[in-house]
Amino acid sequence: MVPNTDKHKSAKLKQTASSEVASKSLFKRKRGLRIMGLNFGTDGLVKGFFGGNAYLAILFLLFICLFLWKSAIGFVPHYRTELKDARRSGIELSNIIADETKGHQGIYNILSTGFVHEKRHSFGQQEAVIYVYEELEALADDALEDEIDAYLNLDDGPEKAAAAVGLKAKIDAASRAIPAAELLDPVKLRIESLENISEEVLAQAIGYAQQYALDDYTTPAAIAAINKDINSQMGDYGKALNHCKASAKDLNTLHEAIEQNALATFDLLKKNREAEESVKTLTTGLEKIQKVGTSAEEVAKRKKQINTAESTIIKVDTNARILPVYALLKKHDATVGTMKEELRAGISMIPVESIVTQEAKDSVTLANKLLVEFDPIISENREILKNWRHDEELTTFDSLKAFFFGSVWNTGSSRQSLFGILPLFTGSLLISAVAMCFAIPLAVGAAIYVNQFANKREAGILKPTIEFIQAIPSVVLGLFGVLVVAGLLKDISQVAWLQWIPGFPIADRLNVLLAGILLAFMASPTIFTLAEDALNNVPKAHAEASLAMGANKLQTTLKVIVPASLSGIIAAVMLGFGRVIGETMVVLLVAGNMAKMPDFTAGFDVIGQSVHTMTGIIASENGEAVPGSILWEGLFMVGLVLFMISLTINSLCQRIINRNKA
Repeated sequence: MVPNTDKHKSAKLKQTASSEVASKSLFKRKRGLRIMGLNFGTDGLVKGFFGGNAYLAILFLLFICLFLWKSAIGFVPHYRTELKDARRSGIELSNIIADETKGHQGIYNILSTGFVHEKRHSFGQQEAVIYVYEELEALADDALEDEIDAYLNLDDGPEKAAAAVGLKAKIDAASRAIPAAELLDPVKLRIESLENISEEVLAQAIGYAQQYALDDYTTPAAIAAINKDINSQMGDYGKALNHCKASAKDLNTLHEAIEQNALATFDLLKKNREAEESVKTLTTGLEKIQKVGTSAEEVAKRKKQINTAESTIIKVDTNARILPVYALLKKHDATVGTMKEELRAGISMIPVESIVTQEAKDSVTLANKLLVEFDPIISENREILKNWRHDEELTTFDSLKAFFFGSVWNTGSSRQSLFGILPLFTGSLLISAVAMCFAIPLAVGAAIYVNQFANKREAGILKPTIEFIQAIPSVVLGLFGVLVVAGLLKDISQVAWLQWIPGFPIADRLNVLLAGILLAFMASPTIFTLAEDALNNVPKAHAEASLAMGANKLQTTLKVIVPASLSGIIAAVMLGFGRVIGETMVVLLVAGNMAKMPDFTAGFDVIGQSVHTMTGIIASENGEAVPGSILWEGLFMVGLVLFMISLTINSLCQRIINRNKA
């Protein structure tokens, strides 16, 4: 018998309704107690825990921002005071003239380098004799000192003559027992082009070492004769070089006189600032102890300390003290003009037609080019010095401009501290750019291969291996770079057929290229992981449609998958860039830590130079900074800039990722 359909449906509906009511009642029981709209049940606690963590992260980020801002905010007025005192004392004026003396010194150094190349080419073997002799002389002093002393104590006669023969033999044997590489290494530090030490050079050097030992530790006259012969044959070149060097004598004298006067005034102003800070600190402390009701003796003691600090403040009449500086300044135009003309005359005296080495010829060409570029700098300085006034107002904007666009960071000087972030920012940016040049093709290429072409077994090996690189501590990687990669990279850069590579041969052992390579290694896992995720997010229908249209796997990957995931890949690269620019230990160990502007006139060879970075300067100078000092605030100002850069990069990445998801 078939049951009634309507009754059967009605029964099922009732059963369903009762089960829903039961489940709702059960759900209500799980939700727990609600008081004033707040849920104190299990689900509420879970939501509160995770929500609280999220808000805690936001509060922590705000705390970091406030801490950086609080520590850095005092830098601007303090730096303004520092710059103002430098202007009132004349230090600012001295720095301008110092740039001219440094420019002259730079041109002279280039010419001097060319001179050394020419001398080494023509007289390298003679100089090698001198340097090898000096190494063997040190050997005789260390290893045969007792034998030499015993010989020198003998009276003249047959016994001393026989001892001389034996001593010569010992010196000869000891000298030849030195491994060739061990003897060559210290000599190559002075003559880089020396490939080996010939038998003739070694024999001559041994002869001089024997003469040195037998003549009561006296340097043989022949050594001085070699130097004299070299100098005489390099005479015209040497005279021209000496003329170039002497051309800045009057300008150096003028600069020293201005600096000496300015430093005396600046030191007085600096001591006054320190005394005023002490008075302010002591006064604040006195007010605090008076509020808590300290004894009269303690109050009197504090007041005495304040009076002592106030007594050290000296009234400085900067208007009177600056007058000698203005008097010296009147000589500047004539002095710098003479320097420029004499330098040009000295360069023209160099016998270019008789120069053999290309390095020496290039040095003369470069010096002439720099001399032409030096002219507008001198003209600009003349105009600045003409209008310079020690009492000109210096605004907050001027101090900010000096910080963000200053090309000198110098905090270890006893004179004015200079906080120009530009060389640090440039160093960070240069290293990051080099790192990205290595990391992007390697990481993105690896991500494309693992995601699109590798089989499951390959992907299972490659992906965790690449991602494991992130587990290597940066300090370990930095030490590996200093101890292993730096020497290896420099040796490779000396190979003749690799000289076409930018930055080769490497002059500085620790440099931008080395730091960039190591940071690329560190950034690659971040870029790889995020780029691979972006490739995974591309719907499979896109690839299937492309393959159905007849495209092969490579065409599909390059023309469909990669373009579709491009925004995600760009976000991965930007996050990798943020990882690189914020790295500290690696750049601190391998970048060279030279806080100066890179020489971009060298072209791509700039990557072979040493630089400093924003993260590196914070790590290296933090230990020397006294809390509340201008250096302390300056480092936090750098940290604030770095924080804003990283925050901007991450915000842009997040927007790109969100756009990709949409």
